Amino acid sequence: MTAALKTSPLSLAETKANLAAAQAAAAIAQAIAAYQAAGYGSLVTQPLHEALAHVNHSIREVKS
Repeated sequence: MTAALKTSPLSLAETKANLAAAQAAAAIAQAIAAYQAAGYGSLVTQPLHEALAHVNHSIREVKS
């Protein structure tokens, strides 16, 4: 028998933080695409990729 996960509803502050993190991830992804489309290489986009990885990691940490 598996134990049921006990979850509580997110607070308004947590919901706002999750939304802000998701919006940040989307904005960084759009910036990466725009810089790549403009012909910029990894010297410009690598820090953005790292920032996106950090945001995504934070989102996953909050969900677990």
